[in-house]
Amino acid sequence: MDEDVTLAKWLNDEMDAAELSEFMSRPEYATYSKIKTVSAQLKAPDVNLDALYTAINNRKNKAQEPKVRKLNPWLPRIAAVLVLALGISFYLFTTAVITQTALAGKRDVFTLPDDSQVTLNAGSQAEYKEWNWSDNRKLELNGEAYFKVAKGKTFDVVTPLGTVTVVGTQFNVKVRNNRLDVTCFEGKVKVTTKNETLFLTPGKTVAFKEGKNLNLPNVTANRPGWLSYETYFANESLQNVIAEIERQYKVKITIDANVPDKLFTGTVPMNNMTTALNAIQPIYHLQSKKAGDKIILTSE
Repeated sequence: MDEDVTLAKWLNDEMDAAELSEFMSRPEYATYSKIKTVSAQLKAPDVNLDALYTAINNRKNKAQEPKVRKLNPWLPRIAAVLVLALGISFYLFTTAVITQTALAGKRDVFTLPDDSQVTLNAGSQAEYKEWNWSDNRKLELNGEAYFKVAKGKTFDVVTPLGTVTVVGTQFNVKVRNNRLDVTCFEGKVKVTTKNETLFLTPGKTVAFKEGKNLNLPNVTANRPGWLSYETYFANESLQNVIAEIERQYKVKITIDANVPDKLFTGTVPMNNMTTALNAIQPIYHLQSKKAGDKIILTSE
């Protein structure tokens, strides 16, 4: 009860300066303060006073002598604590974030509140708030994901490098190592970065590396290749290609310092690690060897 009394005194502004100072020094004070603000915004239901008066007047002849009871002086304060508890529940519910994660070597498929479907590639994470989704259609993405948006629905995919706005479409977003790639497969996609805004139609793709538009060619596929375990890279560094293989197979690959990091364009199979490495080794004249749970790539 001591804690309830303390909260009640704070809610009713009955603390002296010393008590208030001690209460504000508590680590949970910031949370209490936010919840008090939310609770203050809760509105009681409207009451029809005329109807209430009529009902009371119709029953006045049946009324008995009123009994005088002395209210416990703490009842209003306990009621204030109950309101605070309601505010806590409301605050936690409205601020709860749903997190979807695809670990290395795994994928994750989930459905948003509007029935849009999201497929996360390995080593990716998405966050969104389910409460009030109709007024706050926003998903935060780190990694890569393929979206099949429900017809007529719209939302934003927010990444550290830019925002993708869509309406009833299918598209792929990838954000890795300060590079943002967006490909539209159906409908229309708006991509907004710090430097520019552009629109993509089916077959169009765009990539920004450190804010610079890489001007990638159109695509002919009707969905991203990684869904079928074939990952396409366009003007990608060898380090990033290797990093993607590591994510898909949950392995550690090291590259000899003498290997040139020239850009790679092509498709790498992701259903077999040996096949994946064979796709890049001839291009960079590499040979591989296994050392424990690691793979080492060196120049031939």
